[in-house]
Amino acid sequence: MLELTLIIITLIIFCIAAYVDVRTLEVPDWLNFSGIAAGLGIHIIYSLQQWAWWPILSSIIGFAIGFGIACLMFYTAQWGGGDAKLLMAAGALIGFEPNKFSFGADFLINLVIFGAIWGLLFTFFLAIKNHKKFWRTFKALRHQKQYFRLRLLSIIVTSILIIFAIIMPLFQLEIILLAVIVYLTNHLIVFVKSTELVGMYHWLTPDKLVEGDWLVHDIKIGKLNVSKQKLGLEKKELSLLQKLYKQKKIDKILVRYGVPFTPAFLLAFVSAVIFGNIIFAFI
Repeated sequence: MLELTLIIITLIIFCIAAYVDVRTLEVPDWLNFSGIAAGLGIHIIYSLQQWAWWPILSSIIGFAIGFGIACLMFYTAQWGGGDAKLLMAAGALIGFEPNKFSFGADFLINLVIFGAIWGLLFTFFLAIKNHKKFWRTFKALRHQKQYFRLRLLSIIVTSILIIFAIIMPLFQLEIILLAVIVYLTNHLIVFVKSTELVGMYHWLTPDKLVEGDWLVHDIKIGKLNVSKQKLGLEKKELSLLQKLYKQKKIDKILVRYGVPFTPAFLLAFVSAVIFGNIIFAFI
């Protein structure tokens, strides 16, 4: 279990991050770097008090694990830089013990679960908020070639599974459940994409852009060529776009925002403090 000091500091950082992220869709670097510094610093103090290497070593290992997972999520474009850095801070604060029942393991497992739940809830919120535009987009996407093929494939696979359920009554419930999941997954993919288009794409003037924003389209103006495949705008590109905007050579740019993921960090941490691993807690 974490020391009370670390619990309080981590809770404060996660609360601030969640509030700012939901309001601005950004997690400030000063907060993440403060979390990393606090985690390493406090564990150094614990090591000196106990005259032992393990407290600071656990913080370094926790930071390294957070860094590894953060890089995976960032470079696959699942998270922005703020979320990735926050996970590094969490690793440094929480630390890591070579035990599957440790607090760090509980936090990571809870983060996966609450991340999925939060992401789905936020997606539903955006769909409801933009319900008129959402339904028009959803209906249009369903008839696009790639999604029509996906729907056709899901119907074929579902039909095959139902046939197997009939001829294999011993596993009938499991197969029917799998068939339902396969069929609904097709609709879920279209649902998520529709929500992304109506709720996560925004036209912004370059003076409102920040470093790390994701482009929807490539930008080609003279010698400037910024690819949408890049992992967010770099500082040099951002400065050039803002300069071109002041010269009235460019107007608005379409950018994509992701789900503000930091509330999942807060939920995962609080649940780990109260219940530990929530899978084991509710079985």
